Amino acid sequence: MSLHQHKLQVLAILSDNLRTSQPQLVPTATIAGKIDIQLPKLHQILKSMDGMGIIQTDSDLQYNLITRKGLSYLGEK
Repeated sequence: MSLHQHKLQVLAILSDNLRTSQPQLVPTATIAGKIDIQLPKLHQILKSMDGMGIIQTDSDLQYNLITRKGLSYLGEK
C-alpha cells in the first residue's frame, strides 16, 4: 500500500472518531491494528502527517487527533 493510501486510512480513522458521542485521542496501536501496519512504519507516517499539520500527535507518538486541515485534506481526496 502506498504512503498516500496509508495517510488517507489514518485520516479516515481519526475522522470516524469525531463521530462518536465523546471523541477521544486515538491510540497509535489502535490505528496500527485497524490498518494492519507495523508501529515503526506508522510512526514515520504520523511524524510526516504531524509535520503537514493534518494531524496532531504527542511527542511519544502514542495518541493522535485529526485537525481541521486534515478534515479538509480528507474531504478533497
